[in-house]
Amino acid sequence: MKHEQQFEPTIRVPFWSEPSDARDQLRQKIEEFVQGAAEKKVEPNAALALKVTAGLGKTATMLRMIARHGEALLARGHVMIFVPTLELAERAHEEFQALAPSCPSRVIRGREAAHPDDRNRQMCERAELAKSIASFVPSVTKALCRSYDSNGYFVASACAEGCPYLGQKDTSGPHVVFLSHAYLTVHPPVDSDVPVALRVIDEKVWPSLIRTMHLSVEDFMGAPPATYLPTLRPTLLRARAAILEGLQSNAPLRDHLLGVNVTADKLNWLEKAEAESREYLNIGPWHPPRRMQEREEKFDKRSFTASRKRQQIFARLADDATGGNGSMRLYAKKTEDGAQQVIEVPGLADVPRDAPLLLLDADADPNITEHVFPGARFESILSKPTADIVQISDVTASNSWLLDARHGRQRRGAVLTILKREVGRAANDGVLVVATKAVLQALHADVGNSVEGSEREALRQPLLGADPRWFGPSTQGVNDFENYATIIVIGRLQPDTASIEASARAVFAKDERPIALHSSGPLPAAAAQQLLADGSSRELRLRAHPDPRAQAILAQTRECGTLQAIARLRLVSPSRSKRVVILSNLPLHDFPVTHLTTFRALELDLEKEPDVEGFERLEKALAMTLGQPMRGTRLSEVGLAADLPHSFRTEAVAHAFRRGRDREHMIALCERIAATNGWQIVPLELRRTTGGKAVPAIILDCPGDPLSTAKALWPDLEPSFPP
Repeated sequence: MKHEQQFEPTIRVPFWSEPSDARDQLRQKIEEFVQGAAEKKVEPNAALALKVTAGLGKTATMLRMIARHGEALLARGHVMIFVPTLELAERAHEEFQALAPSCPSRVIRGREAAHPDDRNRQMCERAELAKSIASFVPSVTKALCRSYDSNGYFVASACAEGCPYLGQKDTSGPHVVFLSHAYLTVHPPVDSDVPVALRVIDEKVWPSLIRTMHLSVEDFMGAPPATYLPTLRPTLLRARAAILEGLQSNAPLRDHLLGVNVTADKLNWLEKAEAESREYLNIGPWHPPRRMQEREEKFDKRSFTASRKRQQIFARLADDATGGNGSMRLYAKKTEDGAQQVIEVPGLADVPRDAPLLLLDADADPNITEHVFPGARFESILSKPTADIVQISDVTASNSWLLDARHGRQRRGAVLTILKREVGRAANDGVLVVATKAVLQALHADVGNSVEGSEREALRQPLLGADPRWFGPSTQGVNDFENYATIIVIGRLQPDTASIEASARAVFAKDERPIALHSSGPLPAAAAQQLLADGSSRELRLRAHPDPRAQAILAQTRECGTLQAIARLRLVSPSRSKRVVILSNLPLHDFPVTHLTTFRALELDLEKEPDVEGFERLEKALAMTLGQPMRGTRLSEVGLAADLPHSFRTEAVAHAFRRGRDREHMIALCERIAATNGWQIVPLELRRTTGGKAVPAIILDCPGDPLSTAKALWPDLEPSFPP
């Protein structure tokens, strides 16, 4: 089977609204949904997903609408606003406070987060211990901080009093709450007696919801604990054997299970039995630290974890309406001793759907959105970027290409040449450069910057006057560079095929059809389209995954990673001219390029030159005539070989150069070379006195009469000006 025939690219030109119209649409749609949540006009499980071009103000608009309807919303419960990071949550909170200073609002910080008033202090004094036991106790707070002992007495640890983390739990009443995406699947430290009136998820979230579980066959088939319900042991043995047999034969597990009389109801019983047979780590705030440590060290974490994973497998199969494997698979994991058979169970963590949900994402994909948030209404609000956008068309500038042991230093030198020139052009108006961490580290080393110490600080130090950042979540939602004049994007973020497929299996775990795997080697080439700013398009080839679902996952990292970086300059109705330089030939969806060029052309500052190879070679040849009393050359094959012998050693070499370059092309090429170098040029025609075809020629930097100079250079020819 040819992979190229499996992937069909979407060829389309997006519908772009004018920025003012797009912002009106955005405001109307968000206000309608937020007001509906405040007035109970939308169902509790309703969800609206908006794909919005970065720079239209989706976050600011959302905050304004919540501020406008804050009183009505808080009368119903909490408003939970989830953003990628704690830093962004703090920024959004500050913006909201300016809009609605009287509206109760706050930021939720995790146990490991720095205290807002003392960055050298964590929110929880025992954050490390809390993290290590979190998976093995029903509640970290009850295990470490405060709870009722076996005699019914309330006990609190010494550090519970005045604990800033617990203080968040003790703040009562409804609030507009700002949190990181990490809190989407766990109960945050807020007043749990207050329901949720509205949830907002800002920016891409599905990667943080992926939960791929791995369980060795040894642990899956391990003997149940003595506390396991005896009447279910025979069913457990039959179910596990059937599951393993089905995975080995890659056959539908439901059929194997029904064949041994294990129904969905019995799978639910097995799930419940696993939960009831498991014993949690037994510690409480009344235990001294040494006793806690002893109990944690003696606790059988492996058995506990295996039981919990078995429970998840039974739950998945009981809920598998397709009758298939629910994306489960059996594979051989390499170990120090050889290989171990492992069951992989990909999936997504559930986000509560007990309140209306608003999703805002510049990268939103309708198919992914439907699988992560079933039933969500999907709408797009797009606006065309306004910038001078130049992109190379000939190389990927991948990590392997730029870090190549033999040629990488030279290639990075070309990148630094481009970067230095762009910084000079932007003057003091700001240049952002984005690449992978590995490439940034190499570039810093190339220019002599120290890359020791904190990775964050080392990579963020100025690079030839530009501000470096790297691809990934850290670029999402950041407005620090909206006033910058230029961005240079180097290469792209390219996840490996196995990671792409693993994410696809998780996101599309409930699909009946399994993800088609790419066997080995580079991804196959598929037809794609480069969108240009003038409305035209250019056909090209793109490395794409043969399964459209896996390709959608790849695009969310590769293409959208680049678009997220570019979006930091806010190209929708900018207040100043902006320039985007994309050092990768990756076509970007819904992103029109002003013009295409080559990597070499950019290095030579010839991005708009139609004949870079000819320009470079002829410029070098003409430059070698500098210092001569008279400068000129004939442009015929014979003339190039005779007048510029250092560059065109023979007529055959000159003939090869002239192939495809006619008379007019050569004259125009010489004029562009002269203009770039500040030379004066005079085109002429030369004929023999006996007649014949005219030979094109040029005179450079002639201080006197060009015809006399030509006569002196070529005494057997008669010069004249072209008609």
